[in-house]
Amino acid sequence: MEAMEKTLNNYLEQIDKYLKPMPVSERVDIVKEIQSQMLELQQNGSLPEQIIERLGSPKALAKAYLGETISKTHSFSWRKLSAVIAFYSLAGFGGMMVLPFTSICGIAFMFTGVLCPIMGIIKFGAHLVGIEMPEIGIVYNNYTVSAAAFLPISFVTGIVLFVVGWLFWKLTIFTIKAMSRGKKKLVC
Repeated sequence: MEAMEKTLNNYLEQIDKYLKPMPVSERVDIVKEIQSQMLELQQNGSLPEQIIERLGSPKALAKAYLGETISKTHSFSWRKLSAVIAFYSLAGFGGMMVLPFTSICGIAFMFTGVLCPIMGIIKFGAHLVGIEMPEIGIVYNNYTVSAAAFLPISFVTGIVLFVVGWLFWKLTIFTIKAMSRGKKKLVC
């Protein structure tokens, strides 16, 4: 009986380890859910080996839970980014190629999209007080866009870049959903 408990506890510890990047409360809830299903299966006469076989590898099950958690909301947060990184580490070769590209591009484009209008405001404000900032602006061959023209251009560019970043982030979430569809149903 003690060996049975040890086998199932080891499985739960591995799940917990793979879910470390998640908030503690969510991780505890997931482990409790799996433990509850294990106990139910045990009461129905299943042996620990059968229970573990039904659940699959701890890594695959954790990946499925991570993917489901990430795909619940479509907004960006630093906590969610850490979950994406954890999912990436469990996702295998496909995840190693696609997820870093889409998530890094998403963050970079959104950040740049926010930065563009700020730079436009800084350049225009500096121009109003008589300071020229040639480091900020648009230069094409010998033509330099004026500070007054650069302000609306920076806002339009910022919006476009932010939308592109948001689309990359959506693609990251879509990819995670597609990769985590393997979550097994625990209920008999």
